[in-house]
Amino acid sequence: MNEKSTYKEILPNEELKDFVHSFWMHQNNSDTVEKTTIVPDSYFKIVMLIKNQKIISYFMTGLWLDEKEFSFAPNATSVGVRLKILAPEFLLNREVASIIQNIYQLDLNYLNADKFDLSSFEVIVEQWQKELQSIKPQKTIPGNKLRLSQLLDKMNGSIPAIEVSNQIYWTNRQINRYLNKYVGVSLKKYLNIQKCYQAYLQIREGEFYPEEGFFDQPHFIREIKKHTGETPRSLHKQQNDRFIQLKRISKK
Repeated sequence: MNEKSTYKEILPNEELKDFVHSFWMHQNNSDTVEKTTIVPDSYFKIVMLIKNQKIISYFMTGLWLDEKEFSFAPNATSVGVRLKILAPEFLLNREVASIIQNIYQLDLNYLNADKFDLSSFEVIVEQWQKELQSIKPQKTIPGNKLRLSQLLDKMNGSIPAIEVSNQIYWTNRQINRYLNKYVGVSLKKYLNIQKCYQAYLQIREGEFYPEEGFFDQPHFIREIKKHTGETPRSLHKQQNDRFIQLKRISKK
C-alpha cells in the first residue's frame, strides 16, 4: 500500500545558500483532501501547487507567527522554497514585511514558472535555482548583515538578542530596524520563533522538558502554545496526522 503522502527536500547550490534554506515537496497520494497545521519555522516561502502536470496555485507567504491550517488537494503536489532573512533585499529585491501572516498570489510568469517542466521535483528545483540566480541583484552583502544571517542560522534561537548584537558588531536597534523593514518582526521575536521550532525536535521524541532557551517548563509550555495553539504533549500526540510537519524537521 502506498504511503498517504510523500515528502522530499533538496538543499540549495552554493550560489544560493545565503538566501535559500531548502526546497521541499509534499505529495498527497490519496484520493481525499489532506488537512494539516503548519507552525512557524522562521522562513518565508514561495509555493506552487501542482495537479495533472499543471500549476493550479502559485504564491508567496510572509513569515508565520502562529499556526495556520492548510489543505492539500487529492493526488496533488506542493513544491516550495524556504527563504532566509537576506533573501528579500539581496535576492528578491523586495520586502516581505507587508505580507507577514499572509499569502501573496504570484503571476505564473514570475520566475518563468509557466515555462517549467513539471515532470519531477528534481527537475523543478533545477529550474527554480536557475531562475532565482538570474534575478539576484549584483550587489555585495555588507559584512554585518551576512554575519547576522549566518549567526541566526547557526544558533537556531539559542542566543539572547543582546549577544547577537555583541557578536556581529551591529546594534540591537539597527538589527531590529532591518528585520522589521524586510521581514516584519523584531530580532527577539525572530529568535523566539527559531527557539520554539528547534524545540519541536524534542517534542517529536516525546521529551517535554526543554534542554535550553526557556526559563522553566511552564515558560516552555506557554511559548509552544503561543506558536502552535497546543501544548507540547498535544503536539506529540497529533504529529502523525494534524502536525505532520513535526515529523519532517531535520537537525542541522
